[in-house]
Amino acid sequence: MKKFIVLSIVLLMLAGFAITSSAQPITVTLFADQTLPVGTLTVEVVGTDLVVTYDIDDPWELGETHLYVGDSVPAKSAPGRFPYGPDDAVDGVYIIPLADLDAEVGDILVIAAHAEVTNPDEIDPVTELPPREETAWADVTQIRPGKNWATYFTFVVPAVVAP
Repeated sequence: MKKFIVLSIVLLMLAGFAITSSAQPITVTLFADQTLPVGTLTVEVVGTDLVVTYDIDDPWELGETHLYVGDSVPAKSAPGRFPYGPDDAVDGVYIIPLADLDAEVGDILVIAAHAEVTNPDEIDPVTELPPREETAWADVTQIRPGKNWATYFTFVVPAVVAP
């Protein structure tokens, strides 16, 4: 019984740390062609909204984006089936009310972020013509290991929100 109580206290402390550690925005790398860093994706809570921002490095340019935010890993890794698409973003920024996600402080959100990117300065390895066009994913864990390289990561809704 003592071990159970000690373990429970430790788990509660860790859970509290996880909540506090996401109070700051988190940033993950966007990789094109599986290994080429082309920018970042930043996730933060501003007021009562989840804000997801695609930031692409020069000379790469951002094309269509697709975003999944939910409480479990997406069943499909097809970005065209994600609930948020290019029409939901403005200049690579998605603003999603936490109420729409039914998310509260401490909830763990699963995020899969996809983008089409273009580099006008490079030749496409498939077409052998400029511009180079690639698919990019926000890196961390594969959605369907061994099937494709689509990825997701998690974000804990913070107790302290940004102004």
